[in-house]
Amino acid sequence: MTPGADTLAERRAYLEEGLSDIGCARCGALVRAGKRSPQQTSVQWTVRAAATCAVLAAAHAAGRPAALVPTCPDLHDTIDRAVRDGRLEVS
Repeated sequence: MTPGADTLAERRAYLEEGLSDIGCARCGALVRAGKRSPQQTSVQWTVRAAATCAVLAAAHAAGRPAALVPTCPDLHDTIDRAVRDGRLEVS
């Protein structure tokens, strides 16, 4: 069964709306990030960003899938700083 145009548009909106480009202050990995509440953060990684991130690269080198790495603390700090500085809004 092929999803309808409305379903695809809803999925795209859910995955992309409210996200902004954020570059990690440590390694420069460019991700799309958004905050839907003070406690919730969404991050979309590209293959390039995952390869650039030292935390994800170390996990990969150890044979651990990046999807099982809960977060990169440096990127987390960068996102928190972007919220405090007003560059990323909680929506």
